[in-house]
Amino acid sequence: MTGPISDGSTRSGNSAARDLLDPRVRALIDERGFTDLSEAQQRAIPPLLAGKNIVLIAPTGTGKTESAMFPVFNALLSEGGTGFRALYITPLRALNRDILGRLEWWCARLGLTVGVRHGDTPQNVRRKQALSPPDLLITTPETVQALFMGKRLRKHLEGVRHVVVDEIHELAGSKRGAQLAVALERLREHAGEFQRIGLSATVGNPADIGRYLCGDRPFTLVEVPVAKGLDLAVRFCGSEFSKQTRCVEEMIDAEDSSLVFVNTRVTAEALGHALIERGDVEVHHGSLSKEVRVDAEDRFRAGELRALICTSSMELGIDIGHIGHVVQFGSPREVARLVQRVGRAGHHLFSISRGTVLATGFDDLLEALVIIRRARANEIEPVRPYTNAADVLANAVAAIAVEYGEIPFSRALTIVQRSGCFAGAEDLLRAVCEQMVQHRLIRLEGEGEALRIVTTGRARTYLSANLSMIHDERKVPVFDIVTRRTVGTLDESFVLGFVQTGAVFVTKGQLWRVLDFEEGRLTVEPAKEAKGELPSWEGEQIPVPYAVAQEVGALRRSRDLAAYTDNADAMGYAERYLHEMDANRTPVPTDRLITLENADDGVVCNICAGHRANETIARVLSILISARHGTTVGIESGAYRAMLRLPRQIRAADIRDLLLATDPSHIGGILRLALRRTALFKWKLVQVAKKFGAIDADADYERISLHRLLQTFDGTVVQDEAYSELFRDYMDVEAAGEVFRAVQAGEVAIHIGPLSVLGADGLSSSRDMIPPPTADQAVISTLKRRLAGDGVVLFCMHCKNWKSRTKVERVPDPPQCPLCSARLVAALKPWEEEQIGIAKKKGKTAEEHAFEDRMLKNANLVLSYGKTAVTALAARGVGPDTAARICAKAKEGDAFYREILKAERNYVLTRRFW
Repeated sequence: MTGPISDGSTRSGNSAARDLLDPRVRALIDERGFTDLSEAQQRAIPPLLAGKNIVLIAPTGTGKTESAMFPVFNALLSEGGTGFRALYITPLRALNRDILGRLEWWCARLGLTVGVRHGDTPQNVRRKQALSPPDLLITTPETVQALFMGKRLRKHLEGVRHVVVDEIHELAGSKRGAQLAVALERLREHAGEFQRIGLSATVGNPADIGRYLCGDRPFTLVEVPVAKGLDLAVRFCGSEFSKQTRCVEEMIDAEDSSLVFVNTRVTAEALGHALIERGDVEVHHGSLSKEVRVDAEDRFRAGELRALICTSSMELGIDIGHIGHVVQFGSPREVARLVQRVGRAGHHLFSISRGTVLATGFDDLLEALVIIRRARANEIEPVRPYTNAADVLANAVAAIAVEYGEIPFSRALTIVQRSGCFAGAEDLLRAVCEQMVQHRLIRLEGEGEALRIVTTGRARTYLSANLSMIHDERKVPVFDIVTRRTVGTLDESFVLGFVQTGAVFVTKGQLWRVLDFEEGRLTVEPAKEAKGELPSWEGEQIPVPYAVAQEVGALRRSRDLAAYTDNADAMGYAERYLHEMDANRTPVPTDRLITLENADDGVVCNICAGHRANETIARVLSILISARHGTTVGIESGAYRAMLRLPRQIRAADIRDLLLATDPSHIGGILRLALRRTALFKWKLVQVAKKFGAIDADADYERISLHRLLQTFDGTVVQDEAYSELFRDYMDVEAAGEVFRAVQAGEVAIHIGPLSVLGADGLSSSRDMIPPPTADQAVISTLKRRLAGDGVVLFCMHCKNWKSRTKVERVPDPPQCPLCSARLVAALKPWEEEQIGIAKKKGKTAEEHAFEDRMLKNANLVLSYGKTAVTALAARGVGPDTAARICAKAKEGDAFYREILKAERNYVLTRRFW
């Protein structure tokens, strides 16, 4: 029998499951002080002791690790054997460390050996494990791949009888997970069938996760509802950051220990900065060093900290001691994320996990209410296992070829098809193998039934650089033209997917406007806008699902807030907001009404469809408008609206016509054509090609021609996979098609009107916290300090015998030659010094005469304006002509520096055309 089987539990008493365990394990349970087993442990232990594969879904803190490991300990004590006898796989090295600390105590007392192995494991420890393997190896998916590459380690894998995959929901929906699924089937070739155990706190489709883990093998589902252990509340804390900070502080002060979850590292840093003077609050996120994170965890565990402000870095089950309360700052965007985060509170058997969502706006509040309702009803989003990913298959084929030297195609097909991620993949495998032959990763020899996959010398080199399916992503430096300094870095994906000249984004707590992206560097200036896009780090920008956004639309329509909350402040705020919309005679967009609003710079499309669907809709509309009107369309999308930045002649009625006329079945094709020549598609194509071994892992993205890429991979599995990944990760073609279909069927109405409060306020509701604009005075002060410290070379154009290297701040006013007392002194940039000799030459070329003329203009300007001219001439891209205009327009004060800033900005924007 295949597929899920109910555990058939009658929820037998605590002693029944415990009594099935080995007396030595029972004695340690008593010694550890476990007076009772949790429901998860009671229900999981019997089927595990019977050797069944299981997927255990249970809240954080209910002892899932022990649920799996008590029966595994039991088996290891009775089975005997050599090599690695059990693998415990987690998605994070930090979890490896945490699990090792928890299991060492048990293993030491049971006479079992335990070790940990990942990318940072020292070579001497690896060598020891190869010579004397531990009974239990704690590792990561990537290190599992490496275990197959050594002959001695492969021999040790023959002893594996149990594999535990912890936090399986984190892996199943990614290419890392698909790679692991194939690795388990490769392990089956060495070890025979072994017991598979998947552990997860939150997943909406456990049967699919079971099939991902076990393929066609039978498995047992043990599911302990998460909702009954949660105490959830919402509180509205206002849209001003100062009020939000006070609200967070009140929540922290009400408990001995709290985790404050935020959705991005920018918000974590901003809140941390606001609360750092307390001394009992620390920030914890993935951009911080391991040492800083571990120190914060240790201090929290020791009671030295009252709160950690954290991102998803603390979602998984790292043990940091007692957590009294979880505060979620802003909507968590997904039910699974809320459940996972709030589940950290209590974190002891039989305790209730308490969590409060602090809502910061109208969209945020309604979204939080919907997510809390869905959490209480256990309506958790499904995790979609990654199926038939061509680059994962290419990686697996290379690994199998290296492992065996050569292998029949039919056997390789059997291995990959047994996994839950590549069922029915014969045609895909053939296409992938043919692509790999072109890149000399494998050879195909023989025909028909005798077809064999043969390794090449290049395959092992490829594998050593591609053990992981996590894409390598460069960091793009952000260079501020005011300070002439790098102020931070952004992910390449964010830069290529969002950044364009004029775009405004937030990093380092400030707003910046993009001036240029060239040679791998983003050049920016401080921006004065009140809003900007938050930069993307890996794993951030949590998208609101279609189902959640639709229910928010239904709540707007029914206005039945009492069915969702009894919090008077929250209800009062939402009701006042809706009343204001009514008073302005502005229809409220809902799940059954789309409103298209004409704004000064485009059209706001209010659609309750979630991030990915709205991104898809906005891209399709922008493509069709561009094709019809020959104009560029800027897009900005969120969970409840999309902004189309358009020429004034294109209005909301044009958008309505496109929604009514576009065939939903054409959406995918339209997107493929339009994405083909974008930087985002090029970036994804390069990433996939690297995983295929078609491009070297360290190849420079910028030096690769898009035209050449498109020619090389047109019509190949590499191109298809790039499209597939873009569609899966960034868009929802199916949901977008449903919106078009519903509009055309009359199930969703369209209203056209002017920009509403909701349309205007909500444009940044999908972003977390937008810091206040940078003060103009601060920008001017920074520019003054930078120019004062800039180097300058003074040269006398009268006697031509004196020059001096100095800084602008040290230049006397007016500058004067100490040899001839003349004031005809040129102020040159340091890199112009080598050309001073031109002024002394007798016979000059036309080009040299032109340079001398520029030096004379420069000196005359200094003669006229003194040190003011020297300051202007020190600015980036400012020559004598521009400096003359600046000095004539504004000789002193902030206005003078604003003119310099304007000139520097213009230089950055136009230099490529010079």
